[in-house]
Amino acid sequence: MSMIHKYFEVLSSINWWQTWSLYRRVIKPRSSSIRVLNRSNIKIASFAAIEMAERASFEINRQDYIKTHERSTLYLGDNAQLKINGHFTMHGHSSILIHKDAVLEIGNNTYLNGGSIDCSYGISIGCDCAIADGVRIMDNSWHTAHSLAGGGITKIGNKVWIATGAMILPGITIGDGAIVAAGAVVTKDVAARCMVAGVPAKVVKENVEWKH
Repeated sequence: MSMIHKYFEVLSSINWWQTWSLYRRVIKPRSSSIRVLNRSNIKIASFAAIEMAERASFEINRQDYIKTHERSTLYLGDNAQLKINGHFTMHGHSSILIHKDAVLEIGNNTYLNGGSIDCSYGISIGCDCAIADGVRIMDNSWHTAHSLAGGGITKIGNKVWIATGAMILPGITIGDGAIVAAGAVVTKDVAARCMVAGVPAKVVKENVEWKH
């Protein structure tokens, strides 16, 4: 493929109207950037806000890892806030729902690779996090069962790897450098640099290290 052909292929993959419409709605410094790729589903309420840090970037529906014809979804309800503190990418088939008055904050060099984030109160995700396909992160289960809380602030530290199909229940805190194994259901806080696995998730290894 020639460089010219590749260049025009990149240009044609961008939904310029959605990119411009979203760019106008964002509270941002001039140095930040947004790119909305084709097949993105975006709905933002009138009084919702997206705040971006200096030199931050936000890309929606990138197709590097998962080639899919399904849409990525970004929804912000009334007075909802999305705060992006660096470079953040939503890969194909990802979903972010931020409901009325809720706040989602995401750190630098974090990516959402086909997972979903459902924010009703507050969720914070640190820097350098890898969130895989089929992951679900939430702060409200909409129900209360036994000793499980129905909702609460969910906090994910820096450099956390959440593998395919894992579920993070409301009110959970995951420490820096932790790993959540594929298919795990996290019902209790996870200490820094611990690997958890299973249903419910339990510590299977301590002092872990991982790289992107």
